[in-house]
Amino acid sequence: MRVVTYNILEGGVGRADPIGEVLEAQNADVIILVEANDDFVVDRTAKRLNMDMIVAPGHGHRIAILSRFTIIESINHALIEDDTPRSCCQAVIRTPAGIDLPVIGLHMHPKATDADENIRQHQLASVMRLTHEYRARNRPHLLAGDFNSNSPVQEINIAACKASTQDAYTHNGGHIPRRVIQNMLDHGYTDTLHAVNAGTAKTMASFTTHQPGQRVDYVFSFGIDTSKIISAWVEQDRLAKFASDHYPVGTEIDV
Repeated sequence: MRVVTYNILEGGVGRADPIGEVLEAQNADVIILVEANDDFVVDRTAKRLNMDMIVAPGHGHRIAILSRFTIIESINHALIEDDTPRSCCQAVIRTPAGIDLPVIGLHMHPKATDADENIRQHQLASVMRLTHEYRARNRPHLLAGDFNSNSPVQEINIAACKASTQDAYTHNGGHIPRRVIQNMLDHGYTDTLHAVNAGTAKTMASFTTHQPGQRVDYVFSFGIDTSKIISAWVEQDRLAKFASDHYPVGTEIDV
């Protein structure tokens, strides 16, 4: 199963075809579209890729989950749970082998100050409550999306980051917070990119496409042996640079 998460920037208005072309090249089975605010873009993308889809409104932004396989159930947690990320939707996807795999797409609070990280920590706590039963039963599942958070292994080149991130770095006293992603790892989640290519995970950025200083988009797995993670990547081809302000991030897992 190839899974890709892609923040398409304010709905992708006026960029439906470049976004579709970037995603078509990923050959994904499941796609988490973040900031999927425009019906035309989401519908056009799903039809182009011949995928089923669900669209979930959130707090200011929507998220969409597209799948080549059958979506047997979905829950939009952002509308029914307190303290969730700005978007948080769960789908259970039935693979051709008959395996039902939960996939949770999310979009966390933005910006890079310590205060912003505290908000994300609060949001993550709600997500961990939602996935507690899965973890308690060691049920394989995926968490993917725009975490707006930085990995503890990442070598951040602050000079390559956008101006607001550089300002936050100064405001924080010379650091970028990394507690949210460390919390994910502490709960037993695997950063799929780091699992298959630790060097790339340290240096590859997913944001922004024109000032690529940070990796804030992730596909995390739980309950899946790392030997089953076949590949993982950040797609930085030329078209992706202009289709959005984020690069798509993907992984291929033997389910």
